[in-house]
Amino acid sequence: MSVKTMIFVDGSWLYHSRQALFESLGEESGFEIDYKRIPDIIAHEIADILDAEVDVVRTNYFGTIPVNKQGYNPAKQKAFYEFLALQCAYDTEILEIDFRREPQARPDDKWVNVALASSMLYFASVPGAYDLAILVGGDADYIPMLKRVRAMGKRVQIVGMSNLDGKFLTSAMLLTTPGIQDMPPIFLDEHAQKIRLVREEQRRACKNCGREETTTWAGPDFFCSTCRNEHRKQVRVCDTCGREEETTWDKPFFYCSECRNKHREGDTAG
Repeated sequence: MSVKTMIFVDGSWLYHSRQALFESLGEESGFEIDYKRIPDIIAHEIADILDAEVDVVRTNYFGTIPVNKQGYNPAKQKAFYEFLALQCAYDTEILEIDFRREPQARPDDKWVNVALASSMLYFASVPGAYDLAILVGGDADYIPMLKRVRAMGKRVQIVGMSNLDGKFLTSAMLLTTPGIQDMPPIFLDEHAQKIRLVREEQRRACKNCGREETTTWAGPDFFCSTCRNEHRKQVRVCDTCGREEETTWDKPFFYCSECRNKHREGDTAG
């Protein structure tokens, strides 16, 4: 009989811990994480530990996104979350932090921690939802939650980072507190090579104009570089002279090409 498993990913922790994955392969930065493979790698490790078939019924991912924040364009972050949901089959719970309503808001891990904890406890209370809960995270704040989940008759597994080289990306308390996990922790940085995304170049036709272009993009919709640049363009008003001009500049301030040229000429003359 398979072990019904749910994975709960602290997206904020995983994002801030990704440097450890790079360094474990001797790289400072740069490679992409293959999010599709993470649930499979975890399931394979658990199956070896339990000597049983593991059925991952859901991978829950928790994150935040700023909205109505001056100077911030959330398009790229939204596209990433959509990729997780549509291409990786993650169940995403993304908390919107509205800077119009809360101008002094400071996004931090607590937003994600509370959402993840409430979700894991909720599903623990649903009969037959899961037998094993896997936490992909590293904060000691999760200790009370894990104790409650185990008290409800569920097994718990922690997936973190190994804290080599004094990084301490996973709380030592989370790794060593008795009564909060049923198996030794799994460390993602020990599987960095498997998690690394390898993209292959291919020729694809642009969905908008039909032009073919070499790309490593594997998503369902592909747009060529020309169409992507056109899509990014917008008409903005120059902060100096008030002239309108088409641009891809997305920062809160904007100066038209004529004013920029005048500024450069002034620097040269000086």
